[in-house]
Amino acid sequence: MKKIVLLGPPGSGKGTQAELLSVKENFIHLATGDLLRNEISNKTELGKKVKSYIEKGLLVPDGMIVDFILDYIRKNDLYKKNVVFDGFPRRNFQAEKLEEELSKNGSGIDKAILIDVDENTIIERLSTRLICSGCKKIYPGNYEDDECFVCHNKLIKRTDDNIDVIKNRIKVYKEETTELLDFYEKKGKLVRIDGNDKPERIFEKIKEVVL
Repeated sequence: MKKIVLLGPPGSGKGTQAELLSVKENFIHLATGDLLRNEISNKTELGKKVKSYIEKGLLVPDGMIVDFILDYIRKNDLYKKNVVFDGFPRRNFQAEKLEEELSKNGSGIDKAILIDVDENTIIERLSTRLICSGCKKIYPGNYEDDECFVCHNKLIKRTDDNIDVIKNRIKVYKEETTELLDFYEKKGKLVRIDGNDKPERIFEKIKEVVL
């Protein structure tokens, strides 16, 4: 079974590509951001703790996010399933703990795919995009309707999709993930893909690497 990590700055299209892998290639899409937002919506203890971090564009502390994700893997028995990790790991400590956990059951990360996008494109994408208030599906700024075509709830703007927070998220991403890219590169698992291309073209490139 394949275990894939998708890497890239906010707005690089990781979620879109992970969703395509889920729908078309039978991968479990482990979307860390969505899981944490569900915790916040449900006002759990974890949700209360991570809310301030996410709204400021900061990363959730290592120990907190590692415990949460590894517990999710165990509860859902993801060891023998195809999994695409979207939003985790983001630092070496997280990557090491993930490898340790997966190795207990004879698996590990097969490839870490970096979807590379320039900063101006990221700002444009994130500052204009909308999100469904119900199912949380993300829509580009040029989407012509004001409701979700999946669940028909109203489309809204995420609180962390303003330009100041976006710039801070990019800054944090660069500071926190440089070593992570080196981590996977040294293991021979890092693959770089141009994220400025059309989503369907990017998906074909990912399939060439993964399948």
